[in-house]
Formats: sequence, structure tokens, C-alpha cells
Amino acid sequence: MKPAVVLSILGALAGCCFGRLVHAADDSNDTEHAEIQPKCFKQNYYINAAGDMRDLHDCQIISGNIIIKGYDSDSLDLGSISHIKGSLSVANASSLLRIEGVELATIDGTFALDTLTSLTSISLPKLESIDTIQWKVLPILSAVNLDKGIKRINSVVMSDTSLTGFSGFNVESLKTLNINNNRFLERIDSSVKEITETLLIAANARNLQVSLSDLTWANTITIKDTSSLNLESLQVVENSAQFINNRFSELKLPKLKSTGMTLSVINNKQVRTVEFPSLAEVGGGLMIIDNDQVNRIDFFPVLRAIGGAIEFQGNIDASSFKQLKVVKGSAIIKSTSTQFDCNKWMKEEVSGVVRGGKIECGSGASRSTEVLLVDESGDITTGTPGVNSGVADGDHAKKTLARSGSSSSTPSGIGFAAVLLGFGVSWLAMQL
Repeated sequence: MKPAVVLSILGALAGCCFGRLVHAADDSNDTEHAEIQPKCFKQNYYINAAGDMRDLHDCQIISGNIIIKGYDSDSLDLGSISHIKGSLSVANASSLLRIEGVELATIDGTFALDTLTSLTSISLPKLESIDTIQWKVLPILSAVNLDKGIKRINSVVMSDTSLTGFSGFNVESLKTLNINNNRFLERIDSSVKEITETLLIAANARNLQVSLSDLTWANTITIKDTSSLNLESLQVVENSAQFINNRFSELKLPKLKSTGMTLSVINNKQVRTVEFPSLAEVGGGLMIIDNDQVNRIDFFPVLRAIGGAIEFQGNIDASSFKQLKVVKGSAIIKSTSTQFDCNKWMKEEVSGVVRGGKIECGSGASRSTEVLLVDESGDITTGTPGVNSGVADGDHAKKTLARSGSSSSTPSGIGFAAVLLGFGVSWLAMQL
């Protein structure tokens, strides 16, 4: 059994405010004026052996990228290097156990670790400025020392690792927070307030708990496969927000006011409580699909405008949108519940708000759906009935057989066989 692997950032990023570098100006000036030796001034350094790395030990500044592949030693020592003006990447070094850089303070580019199957420790005690962390396939990493405290970072990507915890990450702003396919990762904590490009959390441990309690603004959000989620301060999603295949019992976004594009809540089998009490506008579509425990869609009390289509599917008994004024697309509901009232929903709830699309409704009582067509001015015509995909063909067939009863099955079966036999004999005679 693999040992528990914990990324303990130990406050390395705690108290860090993105863009606030108290001593950065002085440090930067010192670094810029330090003399760069000719051997330290190249676009790329390709390192394959410990000897290659030792040749650079007396460089304080490396002008380009350090690219390490197939490294043949168990230890990677960065010597006196304090500033890498490019990126540091280490990949496919199966013998590497330790990475050490006691003087390294700045990486202008990406710190990338990829497929280091024996790596157990990283010690960069003075590292405080970096653009991107990108780590993946680090199955036994157990100790990370970033004691100085990182004061600048833009993006974090962690994929395919055996880390069990990710915490102490307290920068105010990130471009990207992408944490996926870490099968032992059980907790993510961050006090980040703004994510300007992508927030993606997916395919980690089944019992993953996510707390982004200070996040107020995000460009795009995708949350999958989590057991609990805290987004209590989130107010604006500039583009889309997706909550898919999660195991949490509640989804509460008490302060969310708007999404610029689609809002999706899909296939969250255990969610019972859904709350969007402040959401007034969805710029794209609204999709509430196959959340088995959600029987009523009545958790958008102040929602006024939907810029795309509505699509609801599942065991839905009723819905309510008391403040909704406009839907700039179709409105479709396909429910498996026999209690859902399509007539009421179509004529009272949505017919007056849909502009330019169709209204389609199906309940568990029928395999077909009722369809109304609505133009941009609100004029309504009856459309061709559709298929209620929420009611399975097999279920409908069983209901039909149940209604017809079993008493006639044997005689009708015999009669049908006789007809087929007679038809076959007649056809054979005609051929002869």
C-alpha cells in the first residue's frame, strides 16, 4: 500500500498577496545588476547528469530555461542559483529522489515536474516568486519545503499525483487553479479571492472536500467529483459554472448574483439541498439535469433573466420561477414524475417569458412531449409533439403490458403464431 503523501506547504504561501512584493523592488535591482558569467547566459540548458548541473553551481543568475530529462542521479542540487529567468522543468528521471536549491528565490517561468516516480522531497526554502507550478505524476512525494513564503504566483496545475492535501495557499489572485486526477487528494483549502481564467477541480479522491470560502470572482468554474464544496463568498462568474458528478448533499451559493454564460447542475446523485438565493441573471443556458434527490426546482427566488435555453430533466414534481421575466431561448423539461403538471408549467410559468424558441414538456405519464413554438414577439403556435426521453422505452412497455393484463397473453400468442404460419404456407405456395 502506498504511504500517505501530504503536500505540506506549511504556510509557504500563507499571507501572500498577489502583486504585493514588499522587498521585491530592492531584490530585483540587486539581481539585475549582478554580473552574469558567460556560461550562465544561454537560452536553454539541457541537463542529463549531475556533472552537467555542477557546472552551473556558481551561477547566481541563469538567463534561460533549465531542462532536465532522463537525469541519472538520485539528487538534483541547484547550487548557488538564486534566479532562473526562464523555466525549470524536470521530467522522466526515475532515479531522482531529492530536489534541492537552498538559494533559489525566483523562477520567472514555470516550475514543472513530470513523471518523477521516485521523488520524495523538494527543498527550496528561499523560493518566493514564481509564475506557474505545474506538477504531475509524482507518486511518492512526501515533503515539500517552501519556508520563505511565495509572494507571487499566477497559476497552479497539479495532476496525476498522490498528494493527499493541498492547503495554506493564500494568494489573493490566480489565473488558473487546476487540480485534477489526484486520486488520494482529500482536501483543498485556499483563500484565493479571484481566479481570472480557469478553476477546475475534477477526478480526485471520492471524499474530496473543497473550501474556497474567500473566492468572490471567477472567470470559469468546473467542479466535479467532490464530497463537499464551500463557495460561500462567490458573487460573479464571468463565463460558465458547472457542477457535475459530485457527491455532496448540498450546493449553496448564497451570494452568487450572476453568471455570464451557462449554469449547469448535472448528475449530482446525492444532492438534496440546492440554494441560489441571490442569483438574478444567467447569461447563457440553465441546465438542471439528473440530480436524483432534487424533486422541486424552486431555488432561484430572484432569478429574472436567462440569456439562453432552460433544460430540466429528472424526477421533478414541480418548478417555480416567481421573478422570471425573460428566457432568450427554448424552455424544455422532461420529467419522470407523474406529478409534474405540464399544462400549468407551459401555460402559466414559461409561456409568457420565452422569446424565440420552443416550450417542450413531458411528464412520467407519457412518452411524448407537448410542444409550443414561440417567436421573438411572444406569439405562440402548437408544434409537433416530441419524445420524452426521461421515460425509458422499457418502462413504458412494462406499463403497457401491465395495463393490458396477462389473461390474454397465451391465446393471443397462439393466434399470432397461427397467422404467421398460415402466411408462411401461402407465401411458399406462391413461390412454387
